[in-house]
Amino acid sequence: MPPQLPPILDETELPAVALRSAVLDGELYPIGEGFRPVDLPLDAAARAGSLRAIAVRRRVLAGRTAAWVWGAVADPGRPYRVLIPDTAAVGHAAPHAEEGVLAREARLRLDDVTLLDGVPVTSPLRNAVDLLCGPQEPWHRAAVDLLLAEAAADVPALLADLRSRRRLTGRREAIARLRCW
Repeated sequence: MPPQLPPILDETELPAVALRSAVLDGELYPIGEGFRPVDLPLDAAARAGSLRAIAVRRRVLAGRTAAWVWGAVADPGRPYRVLIPDTAAVGHAAPHAEEGVLAREARLRLDDVTLLDGVPVTSPLRNAVDLLCGPQEPWHRAAVDLLLAEAAADVPALLADLRSRRRLTGRREAIARLRCW
């Protein structure tokens, strides 16, 4: 019996030419930074797993990237967005700069992070908070609505979450936006 292949393949398992050939043969489909066998479903865990190499060194997938993982947007966007938990009291090196990845430090609560297939991703509710607090894009409203559905939450719950956070850039603007939701 041949050895089992992992659910997400990349160039560590097979050469790039073999992966692209398998896509042309209809055996794999591209997903994030990898490829997945066509007989396996596309879900949040698969999307997160395809970005496993991005979510290293304490990075948590966030922003549009996390919204893609949760299925709220069609593509993860570039650069990939990640958060690095703020641990100023412990002392640490600055985030590593890496092409194609935009990292920023943020205070994260325990329930702000969900592990999908071992990959840390901001929870749907925290992801909605981050989208609301950042510069607004035309796709944000639909994405926030889908993230709230994924979190089994509603606008009042999101508003309560925002009000409970301190020192969150864009919090006041996000609360004002939600009042008009």
